[in-house]
Parts: sequence; C-alpha cells; structure tokens
Amino acid sequence: MLTQRLANIVFAVLVIIACAYFAVVAQGFEAAGLLASSGLPSRFFPQLLLGFTALCAAVVLYVYVSKGEAGDEGQTVFASSAEARHGLLALVAAIVGYMVWLNFGYVAMALVSGPLLCLAMGVRNPVIYGVVLALAAGVYLVFTQLLGTQF
Repeated sequence: MLTQRLANIVFAVLVIIACAYFAVVAQGFEAAGLLASSGLPSRFFPQLLLGFTALCAAVVLYVYVSKGEAGDEGQTVFASSAEARHGLLALVAAIVGYMVWLNFGYVAMALVSGPLLCLAMGVRNPVIYGVVLALAAGVYLVFTQLLGTQF
C-alpha cells in the first residue's frame, strides 16, 4: 500500500500544479454581476484563494521532503483494499462530474456528480442523497438569485 508520506508529497505537488493551471484559467474571467461594480477584477478572488492554497501545499511539501516525518512513517493511506476502491471510485466520479460540467453546465453536473460521489463512497441512506441535491440547488439559487450570475 501507499505510505502517508509519499501520498502527501505527490498530492502536494498535484495541488500546486492544479493551482497554477486554474490561476491561468482565471486570467480569462470577465467581470459579471456584483463583481463588476466592486472595482476588483473578477480573477482577483479565485487567484487569491489559489495562491493561498498553493502556498499551504508548498509548506506541506517542504515539511515532508525536508523533515521526512509527520506521524507514523509506516502508516498507509488506505487501511484496506475496500477503502482504496472507494477512494479511486470517488476520484473517477469527480472526473466524470467535471466532464459533465464542462460539456453540459452546472445543473447537469450537480444532478450527476453529487449522487455519483455518494454512490462511490458507499452511501446507502437516501436522505443523504436528498441533502446533497438540496445543497447543489442552494448553491445554484445563491449564485443566480443573490449574486446575479448565470450558469
């Protein structure tokens, strides 16, 4: 199995790469809704959060590479193969959700990815599926009704 140290090093590097990619993507954002009247460019907040996230990942990477310790060295990421399967299925569900969002928009992604992630993680309670869909609807309403953006 994969050790915690190696997994955290790889994950920190991937987070830094993803932050750099999305910061470049954010360069193309156009001001819309309430952001247009604030005087700040629409890329300001996403790039600020991405920069802070990359900084935190860099600190984690430095600690794991330089000190080589953060807890039990022999500890593995997943306790069993069933946990590893849930983790990999959740990753696949997240990628599918992203592809649906890219091709069909937020509403389709919200209807697909939330329940798909719950299914991948082994959730059996139907109430949780309802809560996940209600949260997605709430996010949609906040952005469309309160912030004036369009999906």
